[in-house]
Amino acid sequence: MMQNYELLENLGIDLKNKRSGTIKTTCPKCSPERRNKKDTCLSVNIEEGLYRCHHCEWHGKVFNKLPKKEYTKPIPRLEKLEKTTISWFENIRKISNNTLLRFGVTDSVEWMPKSQSEVPVICFNYYRDGKLVNTKFRGKGKDFKLVKGAELIFYNIDAIKGEKRVYVVEGEIDSMSLYEAGIYNVVSVPNGASKGNQKMEYLDNCWELFEDKEEIVLFTDNDEAGYALKQELGRRFGFERCFKVNYP
Repeated sequence: MMQNYELLENLGIDLKNKRSGTIKTTCPKCSPERRNKKDTCLSVNIEEGLYRCHHCEWHGKVFNKLPKKEYTKPIPRLEKLEKTTISWFENIRKISNNTLLRFGVTDSVEWMPKSQSEVPVICFNYYRDGKLVNTKFRGKGKDFKLVKGAELIFYNIDAIKGEKRVYVVEGEIDSMSLYEAGIYNVVSVPNGASKGNQKMEYLDNCWELFEDKEEIVLFTDNDEAGYALKQELGRRFGFERCFKVNYP
């Protein structure tokens, strides 16, 4: 299995015998044609496999093909939504039952960490290629959990296939709110915005679906955690194709 530094070197990038860290080096695409051939215009993050030229904008990410990880298969919770749940969505969040059906939202009873007991929960089901890969459970008082060991992906990921512009929001309900407003090509991160936690395993698991996107609209909150999420997503996607929305 090739390491990131080997994959980067295969692109013609001179890593100056470094195997880790962030470096500045010459760009194999534009430096040979430039007057200043020694200008270190290419930034490289070896651990993440990211590279970007600040002169010609050549950029990308190499993928270390790890052995396929085995994920827990979530148990489908197919119980229909209670009338009280539908009413809450319609009256409080202005989300219609048709949208709830479109997103496959269901009800269940689940043991929740905050309540330390089994409680009624809303199930936000995560599908990829029409198959259930994860579920986020929401109880009262913002008591959340995802299925332990299940794959982390963007919520509503199937909606962006073939789209050139996509919207990225912080939560499942935000996705449905944009859908109500007529914006269908929207996905949500699975675990919201939290300051200091930018692992983004869900992006690694879905990266190929963003490679052909021309415009990525980052629609996160204006608080500190939302700003940090917006900045990190922009850095990984490439700021030149990202647009930011600021709430009034």
